[in-house]
Amino acid sequence: MRFERFCQKTLYIIASIKLLLIAAFFSAGVLSNPQHASAQSEASCKGDNLLEKLKIEDNAAYERIITEASKIENSESIFWKVEKAGQKPSWLFGTMHMADPEIATLKEPIKNAILASDALIIESVDALDPVAAQKAMGKLGHLTLLTEGTLRDLVEDDLEDELETAVSARGIPMLLANRMQPWLIATTISLPICEIQRKQAGDKVLDAELAEFAKTSGKAVKGLESIEEQLTALASLPQEYHVSALEETLASGDLAVDMIETLKQSYLNGKMGVVFPLMKEVMPKSGDGEGALQLQEVLIDKRNILMANRAEPIFKEGSAFMAVGALHLPGETGLVKLLREKGYTVTAVQ
Repeated sequence: MRFERFCQKTLYIIASIKLLLIAAFFSAGVLSNPQHASAQSEASCKGDNLLEKLKIEDNAAYERIITEASKIENSESIFWKVEKAGQKPSWLFGTMHMADPEIATLKEPIKNAILASDALIIESVDALDPVAAQKAMGKLGHLTLLTEGTLRDLVEDDLEDELETAVSARGIPMLLANRMQPWLIATTISLPICEIQRKQAGDKVLDAELAEFAKTSGKAVKGLESIEEQLTALASLPQEYHVSALEETLASGDLAVDMIETLKQSYLNGKMGVVFPLMKEVMPKSGDGEGALQLQEVLIDKRNILMANRAEPIFKEGSAFMAVGALHLPGETGLVKLLREKGYTVTAVQ
């Protein structure tokens, strides 16, 4: 297998899943006069499920992954009921910020829970509003644009052709990409081209579908974070870490699409607990280094605490349906555990 080529910063791509909503918006509309993403069929955009591939090629490794996944707290579901005495019941739902119809089509249990709620809570309301998003981006040039030098100056010379091919295929002129921060380009090129095509065609990511359904059902829609907070979190990591992630994403070729497909299938199965054991098995060094630890702390741990604290008063106001990235739910620092520590009973629905 070619897993070894996917290198040490694949954790970056996985963490970036929580910000794909913003990356997709950049590619589709925020950028000044973007070209359309190059034509590409759905078939060519569908990668391999690395977990299933490992099951066939190394069943012992596959069993180790499943065993480790079973030990991760609260990883058996992406849909939870949240209850506390004296309060109306609420729900916690893990999303994947993509417009893939297999992901973005709302299931009946989800619709019913929203209808039973007084409000929908999502990560960022502004990210779903093109006008608000563009206004926010206008204030964040220091986070998104290089103040000196160019992107070409930062990446290895032998990857410059791959860089231009990757950004051009996603509708970003190289002249513009050359002025952008490496974190933004790395995040954007982790998106399959077909996902950007869907966004350009007007297809909505799952979070937007949830928001639209809630609004048409007369429910309030509330956000937990601002775009500035989300981008600041990702941009706060060291530039050299972003550059390394960008280079390894470029060098990985189709394996980036394979990782997205693996995440997608794990999500559809409601078993996000396999993600990190899979990485540990096939990429033992993926979580090593100061940058990786900082990424975990900044993009997951700290944001989980912030989201739990900001959601609590909304839960107290009335029943709410909280929808955030699925990787925020499980584990020692996950939202399920944090809400339980706040006195809530959190029970898996499916």
